[in-house]
Amino acid sequence: MSGPRITLLGSLDQRLRTWLEGHPEGHERGAIVLFRKFDRNNIDFNSSPRFVAIDMIEMDGDWVIESSATHLRINMRNLPPVYLRCEQEGLELGFVHSHPSEFRKFSAQDDQNEQNILRGYAGCNGQHVSLVSLILTDGSWLGRVRTAEHREEALLARHVAVVDDKLSLHLPDSEEESIEVQKRQEAAFGQPFNRKLSSLRIAVIGVGGTGSPAATLLARAGVGEIILIDGDDLDVTNLNRVRGYKMADVGSPKALTLRDYIKSLGLPVSVSAIDEYLYESPEAIDAISGCDAIFGCTDDTCGRDLLNQACYYYGLAFIDAGLTGRIQEDEAGEPFLRDHRGRVSVILPEVGACLRCQNVVTDDKIKFEEALRARPELAELDAETLREEHYLIGGGEQAPGVGPFTSATADFAVSALMDLIKPFRQIDTDLRQDNIWCDFVHLRIHSNEPKDDPDCFCCGSEGLKLSEEGGYRLGMPSFGKYD
Repeated sequence: MSGPRITLLGSLDQRLRTWLEGHPEGHERGAIVLFRKFDRNNIDFNSSPRFVAIDMIEMDGDWVIESSATHLRINMRNLPPVYLRCEQEGLELGFVHSHPSEFRKFSAQDDQNEQNILRGYAGCNGQHVSLVSLILTDGSWLGRVRTAEHREEALLARHVAVVDDKLSLHLPDSEEESIEVQKRQEAAFGQPFNRKLSSLRIAVIGVGGTGSPAATLLARAGVGEIILIDGDDLDVTNLNRVRGYKMADVGSPKALTLRDYIKSLGLPVSVSAIDEYLYESPEAIDAISGCDAIFGCTDDTCGRDLLNQACYYYGLAFIDAGLTGRIQEDEAGEPFLRDHRGRVSVILPEVGACLRCQNVVTDDKIKFEEALRARPELAELDAETLREEHYLIGGGEQAPGVGPFTSATADFAVSALMDLIKPFRQIDTDLRQDNIWCDFVHLRIHSNEPKDDPDCFCCGSEGLKLSEEGGYRLGMPSFGKYD
């Protein structure tokens, strides 16, 4: 699958709709939209750059030479300052307009306008630039992209994604039918649903007890491109709860082995693997920046913290799955599950509390993990000794690897993605989308109330949403500069 992908956050989508549909006489309206382009990775998929909108400029006043319900003529002399901003901030230019007549195609006049804009744009900024074009008609988006090197050729976007409290995917018209494998899924969610899944690129970080069932479910559901990220080798103790592995795979890299398993299924999915830990891998960070959604299935807090930040920097849907528990002994000295719960957090750039505000990621947990990497023997100490002798907080939480519980959490995470795309859940008002816990011991479902921190550096009012990285991946010099 090829073709560019275009992303709008919900707030910008609403601003655009209000402007484009608001002409008092029902004329076409236009806007300039500025995009950040993510095409950094070397994943072995067909080319599919991702363009994320960060700002808009209304075309009003002397921007408009003439307009009607079927055409819009703009003043090209107003564009050079926009070209300069694109060059200075590393952005790509977008031209967006409405079709009030509900004509759901780019017209011949659109072709001419785009080529004229791109000619001037490339003349100022060079032949490497791209022009993103969007039309809004009958409430739906249609997008395409031209490059300066091939400006006569327009590449239709495989989707326009609006990331709000849901993940709305606007697709080009197609008569393509679902494959037989997904026919029953189509019966539940309707015909466009499978095409929407097929248009997605999703990364699964951590492919063990929750990540391997999540990844195989995503492949079977029809997600078009999946990236598997994990630096671990398969251990024999993993086999009670993972999917896609066998005894002969023990000692082999998890990500590479699961990639080969998913490929062997013969499904229409492209799958790639990065055999590295997220917190050590610039390549993995680059791959994530080009995704539409990410599944956090890692058991380390440092990795979760990076994914938490990536959600905001890159405008991604982030679904994080984790388990916690506690084992005690009864009077006969036999172990029993005192507590065992699975959590699925759905975090969107403008909706939901981040993992720090949910208390899933804390500085104390990160400090504890970093100390364990330097001194693995600390894992043998109890929480009190760690606190009193090493000034570390940790060691008291357990997450026993029980197959039905890890798989159930993975099932829940994948169904959360489906609900983002085609809302079907009718949940109690005391449950939150951003964190739902399943108590496997007492068979209860509940949500925790996150902190209300307007100053949170991730999800606060002055947080990381679509922040400029300053030349470094996730703004962190330790990950090096991106191209």
